[in-house]
Amino acid sequence: MQPNLPNDPHAVHAEHPNRQFDQETSSGRQVSLLTGMLLGAAIGGLLTLLSSSSRQNTKQSLRGAKDSVSTLASTIKEDPSGKASQVINQVKSASSIIQEVASDVQNVYDKVNTELETVKTDASSVKETVNETKGDLNSISSKVVEAKDVALGKEEAPPEHQPNNAQHDDSKQDHSQSNK
Repeated sequence: MQPNLPNDPHAVHAEHPNRQFDQETSSGRQVSLLTGMLLGAAIGGLLTLLSSSSRQNTKQSLRGAKDSVSTLASTIKEDPSGKASQVINQVKSASSIIQEVASDVQNVYDKVNTELETVKTDASSVKETVNETKGDLNSISSKVVEAKDVALGKEEAPPEHQPNNAQHDDSKQDHSQSNK
């Protein structure tokens, strides 16, 4: 058994296992994960600015953003209610377009569902037809085998397929009389 040390970090971690992302600074304050991420982003941004091309691109982007904001601010100062009504009209227009899109999506969905039901019905019909055809082909196959066996003399033809003997005899008599 090990003695407990007064400032043992492992003992603190064992008591609070979910605090693995918190770190204590030398003054005892805790640095949150979000603060650490923001600090890391700021340091990364500063390191990126060491490159002269990155600095120039950043300056140009910031100037463009500043100009856009100042233009928007002056427009709003000159006519705040006009700008507000313009924004409201743009939002209403966008809303109506979104409603049309939603309606179109619903129509496409309904059409696809209808077509899907038709395809399912057709597939069932095709399956039934295939099963019927399969049964018919099995019947034909067995009749072909039976005809082959009868032709080879392996079995006799069923009575319904045997030639009518009386009719056969009459034809022989007619044939023999005509020969006389």
